[in-house]
Amino acid sequence: METACPVATFKLLPCLFLPSIKSGTTSSRFLHSNLRSKQLEFQNHGFSSQFIFRCSSSQLISPCEHEKLKYAQQLLDNLPKRDVNSWSALIVAYCRRGNFAQAFGLFQIMVGEGLLPSGFALASLIKVSSSLGEIGLCKQLHGRSVRTGFGLDSGVRAALIIMYSRCGGLDDAQRVFEETSVLALDILLWNSIMAAYIFHGCWVQVLRLFCKMVSFGVVAPTELTYVSVVNACGSAGEEKYGAMVHGRIVKDGLEATNIWNSLVTFYGKCGHLQHASQLFERIPRKDVVSWNAMIAANEQRVEGENAVGLFRRMLKVEPCVQPNRVTFLSLLSAVSGLSYLNWGREIHAHIIRLGLEIDTSITNSFITLYSRCREVGTAREIFEGMLSRDVISWNSMLAGYEQNEQQGRCFDIFKRMMLSGIEPDSHTLTIILNATSHDSSGFVCCQRGKEIHGYILRRITPGGVSLSVSNAMLKMYVKFNLIADAEKIFKGVKNRDSYSWNAMMDGYSRNGRFEDAVMIYLDILKQGFPLDHLSLSILLTSCGRLVSLQLGKQFHTVVAKLFFGQDCPHQESLLSINNALISMYSKCGSIKDAAQVFLKTERKDVFSWTAMITGCAHHGMATEAFQLFKRMKTEGIKPNKVTFLALLMACAHGGRVQEGSYYFDSMFNDYGLSPSIEHYACMIDLLGRSGQFDRAKSLVESGITLFKPYHDAILNLWKVLLGACHASKQLDLGVEAATRILELEPEDEATYILLANLYASSGLWEDAIKVRKAMRDRGLRKEVGCSWIDAENRRHVFVAGDVIHPQRKEIYEKLAQLNFSCRRMGYTPMTELVLHDVDETEKQAILGCHSEKLAVSFGLLNCGVGNGVIRVMKNLRVCEDCHSWMKFASLLEQREILLRDSQRFHLFRDGSCSCGDYW
Repeated sequence: METACPVATFKLLPCLFLPSIKSGTTSSRFLHSNLRSKQLEFQNHGFSSQFIFRCSSSQLISPCEHEKLKYAQQLLDNLPKRDVNSWSALIVAYCRRGNFAQAFGLFQIMVGEGLLPSGFALASLIKVSSSLGEIGLCKQLHGRSVRTGFGLDSGVRAALIIMYSRCGGLDDAQRVFEETSVLALDILLWNSIMAAYIFHGCWVQVLRLFCKMVSFGVVAPTELTYVSVVNACGSAGEEKYGAMVHGRIVKDGLEATNIWNSLVTFYGKCGHLQHASQLFERIPRKDVVSWNAMIAANEQRVEGENAVGLFRRMLKVEPCVQPNRVTFLSLLSAVSGLSYLNWGREIHAHIIRLGLEIDTSITNSFITLYSRCREVGTAREIFEGMLSRDVISWNSMLAGYEQNEQQGRCFDIFKRMMLSGIEPDSHTLTIILNATSHDSSGFVCCQRGKEIHGYILRRITPGGVSLSVSNAMLKMYVKFNLIADAEKIFKGVKNRDSYSWNAMMDGYSRNGRFEDAVMIYLDILKQGFPLDHLSLSILLTSCGRLVSLQLGKQFHTVVAKLFFGQDCPHQESLLSINNALISMYSKCGSIKDAAQVFLKTERKDVFSWTAMITGCAHHGMATEAFQLFKRMKTEGIKPNKVTFLALLMACAHGGRVQEGSYYFDSMFNDYGLSPSIEHYACMIDLLGRSGQFDRAKSLVESGITLFKPYHDAILNLWKVLLGACHASKQLDLGVEAATRILELEPEDEATYILLANLYASSGLWEDAIKVRKAMRDRGLRKEVGCSWIDAENRRHVFVAGDVIHPQRKEIYEKLAQLNFSCRRMGYTPMTELVLHDVDETEKQAILGCHSEKLAVSFGLLNCGVGNGVIRVMKNLRVCEDCHSWMKFASLLEQREILLRDSQRFHLFRDGSCSCGDYW
């Protein structure tokens, strides 16, 4: 037993050992050198050697300096008699310092001498073993604690719970907790088991434990308990439960700063930024964690400007609060979302002044920031200057190049990463697969994508491919129109999310498999997945591609029920749906409905304006398209390449050469947008159909020079010129264009057809016959012209001279009646358009049963006057004879006839067409 300490001497002890705390190693050495001379004096005052050691070792290690631990070890070695407490004190000291090997070495020596450490020392050893991840050592210590009677010690049990949870044995941690009687469960054990479940992300279980603890009523929650429970509520999204816990905190009168901080974080994660802000302002003593919580809350809710404002306010408060790395990580993320380069540079300067720029996480955030601000060169400089790079550094640089569509450099960085020995993670593979998808027409990118797919298959783990990587592969194959490969990926994805379903639905829609796209929609409903705005946008786009107004209106009803009720989605989601509706109605020929949606859209972006301008262009409303473009510029919306493509289409459909030339030049001169192959094709079509063939050919040659590496691009330009020559019967230039096309693509059947028709229209029948024979010899067949119309929830398809439709008798009777009446009104069949060497009567018979005439006749029979417009679709360009016939038919029947051919819409009303006879 230690002798009781006299009061006077006890007061002197802190003074004796206090210099060792305040001064450095010199004072420690002084104490150590004089310790032996003082030892007798201490013992005379009633102190044992062990008590003197415990006091000195605790003071020596308090600054956690390595030299002082050495002196403490020497002091232990010099003690004449070492008891359990002396050994335990130094073991605890080594554990706190992080010297794990020395702590366990002392433990082994101590056990060898027949002694066992105290419960506190044993708990320290258990905690150390958990940080090392040595589960075997952990279990040995557990067994020893049970054998030596410390198994019931609360501190040891708490350490065992934390140890097992960190080593992956959550069930073992729970078993240790449950083996303790209810009355022995103190707050330390409750907090430890909650911490174990938090470590494994089992948020709901934490809430259940808290309810259990409160219901037992044995112990009261502490500040640490409330912090853990509130954090669990925020991570689990349990808003109501978190509000109840908040109420209990208020009732208990707890106002510790760490509790306030956890509540700010909770409300921020749940999206209640106003509540978080109110609590933040009420914190009496805000520390750096308080400011970080509020800044992070604003960053998570995409309120980057507020986050930066809080940071500036933080720098001005008294007493001064020093920002740390967590502060800057949230700030850099917020500014990256805003793409505000100047703010980013301002924060960068603050970080340099505080010396935090060498932190790898912060440097990674710099790379992301500058990449999103289009300063990818600066991001690369920062990346190259890093002393050490982790996988996130490589991913940040890869993402920077991928976001800035620099696929070549993205692949170069990926190769360097592989050579450096850094193992790519799922995020790496997702980024590089997305990079391959940017150029959907590039053969090289397709091959690279397949190579990466092969690499993924070779390194596949027992856990399988992650969902993000599977979705990226699915997106890649969809973009390359490799729908069979996409289906294989889709079928192999076990836990599909909304992205998986949407990507497959979009793949079917892009490849014309609209029924399969709708089946995916039905599968989504069966699986119980909620329909998001992207799903419905894809479905509406599919309806537009299918030209099914009836189906599109049905999905519009679904949209109205889901998204225009009380639970209105985010504005971006609503805008995406409205844009899809505008596009769908335009493509289905209902430009009035498209205009109504456009006018009702409160906040319009560039896609809204472009969709409406495109609709006007397809409907031959060039003047309206130009007016929309002026309004768009007035409202400060910057046009993109698709906007200009829509304007050029409007010019081409209206023969507006002057306006077309202006918009073509304005792209680059006013907006810095380089014309693509599609813009060149529109201009060539406009010039050719306006008779300006010299300018058209010159533009083709310029395009060939510009797009020389791209085989398909050159082909497309010549094909457009050939089409213009065919329409205007320009034989020589048409033959030249056809020759160039067949040199590049000898199997293009459309070119043979146009060339044969060009020869025939010029009276060169022998040349036309030779071209058709060459086509037959190659086994090429002309695309069959067909027209279709929707009636009574069915699609009715017709070909020229169709004899298989169930109503063929009634249809031909109606057609004969229309032909007779139209002729009486002045219609004359254009037999010169029949490019076959047959007599006049046969030519009239051929013209008389074209597919679009049959479709219109069917529509007049089955679509009553109350059903409105007769809507007919055709896969080829409508011929001049049918165009003339439909004007007479619309006047005769007093019905509007809407015909969509392969190029545009024609609305026939009262004997005239919306195209003004220019198409």
